[in-house]
Amino acid sequence: MRENEASAVRASPNAFSLQAQAFRGLGIAAAAAAVLAYLGALGTGEAPLGLRLAYWAAVIMPGSFLGMGGSALVRSWGGLESRRWLEIALVALLVSLPHSFIVIVVSALFFGVEMITPMLVLQFWLAVLLITLVLTAINYLANADIQPRAPALQPAMALPDAAQPVPSQSAQPESPQPEGAPAIPPLLAEKLPVNLRSARLLAIEAEDHYLRVRTDAGSNLVLMRMTDACALLDDAPGARVHRSWWVARAAVTSGGQRAGRMMLDLSSGLQVPVSRAMQQRLKGSGWFSQGS
Repeated sequence: MRENEASAVRASPNAFSLQAQAFRGLGIAAAAAAVLAYLGALGTGEAPLGLRLAYWAAVIMPGSFLGMGGSALVRSWGGLESRRWLEIALVALLVSLPHSFIVIVVSALFFGVEMITPMLVLQFWLAVLLITLVLTAINYLANADIQPRAPALQPAMALPDAAQPVPSQSAQPESPQPEGAPAIPPLLAEKLPVNLRSARLLAIEAEDHYLRVRTDAGSNLVLMRMTDACALLDDAPGARVHRSWWVARAAVTSGGQRAGRMMLDLSSGLQVPVSRAMQQRLKGSGWFSQGS
């Protein structure tokens, strides 16, 4: 049953998928290389079309892989979650620095270059930065449907999805919890084993295509997107404190800095990270000063 469910997720165009982002990014890179070759961009117009295609593919495709890594790095940091265009600019800047030297080497191999000088390096970098900025923006816009951003602040306070490795299913009960934890919404409860459906909800953690639903009677994996689960929890006393965590207010006992990161301590013993974008909102609501 679990294998069939996983296959269904991979087949779904709406499922958050790093693989889908990678294929889409490579497709965009290939299209960009073809367009730049056809136009003879940056002085390559006198070369035969086949040579131009090979050159631009050798230039653009490494940048595509660097872009995937740079985007993942900046997103994992999370400091610009609420400032998409600044995030795009930072990714483009990080990618353009190493990519400029790749472009210089490829250009030398295909067309030869004069003696490499600081001015030549600057010219290449500016050209690479401009192209990288455009392609990064296109990738962000193209992947918006599989990597949704935070909507306007609501009671569930949603932030973007995240993908993490899927560990094995857990059936161990959580520690006893204080009263006040919300009931599990029916559409979510029906995906759980019978013994968990009437339990109280403590937290939800995103694990790749699955969500681990943590209750006062144990935890279990369900096949659902975090954004869909948060939509079911609009009226529940809790918040999506991180792109991969929704936490019930009643489950929080304290919070603060832990090894340089803002964390919430749950009564079950778990420590949950808080995204930078949510820290001030949670502080203002008293999440770090006391439990529920």
